[in-house]
Amino acid sequence: AGREAAIVTDIAGTTRDVLREHIHIDGMPLHIIDTAGLREASDEVERIGIERAWQEIEQADRVLFMVDGTTTDAVDPAEIWPEFIARLPAKLPITVVRNKADITGETLGMSEVNGHALIRLSARTGEGVEVLRNHLKQSMGFDTNMEGGFLARRRHLQALEQAAEHLQQGKAQLLGAWAGELLAEELRLAQQNLSEITGEFTSDDLLGRIFSSFCIGK
Repeated sequence: AGREAAIVTDIAGTTRDVLREHIHIDGMPLHIIDTAGLREASDEVERIGIERAWQEIEQADRVLFMVDGTTTDAVDPAEIWPEFIARLPAKLPITVVRNKADITGETLGMSEVNGHALIRLSARTGEGVEVLRNHLKQSMGFDTNMEGGFLARRRHLQALEQAAEHLQQGKAQLLGAWAGELLAEELRLAQQNLSEITGEFTSDDLLGRIFSSFCIGK
């Protein structure tokens, strides 16, 4: 996100819940989720945070496996954290990101380890971050030669189809019976479908403004 989005310390258990950031890379919407520390929970609050973290991981399109380069020379995630890798969904792609290259002196850039993308960078200096950005664009199907478009994933297409269906139903309600309240409901459902793609939720005030000049009775 390019900024400090949460409290960061070297104390285990500081992050108790998942952190969400919605960013754009050259026009491509991206939802970054930072999980709570996946360890043996020391209390109920931390346990709930860890459960939520695994729920998010299982729904993710890709895992960014962050490694502090000053703590290990290993690059294979199965060697660094075998229990975590064993629990991941079988087809979930992994990108290994070794941070602190400015301290370790590692060669910046992208390579591969056991079928996983491996990127060495420095979050502090920003070196290598552009490589990660480009990798995320490519892995998510973004094509800069398609006028800023990107290849929609199956769930994106399904969301668009459902949104279009709700808009058609809303139009039919409006033209057929001037049923403004039903149109409002169809618009709300269409907005929810689109939010599955963008991650952005329109406030209820928007529908209020849209229908502020309508007289809707029951």
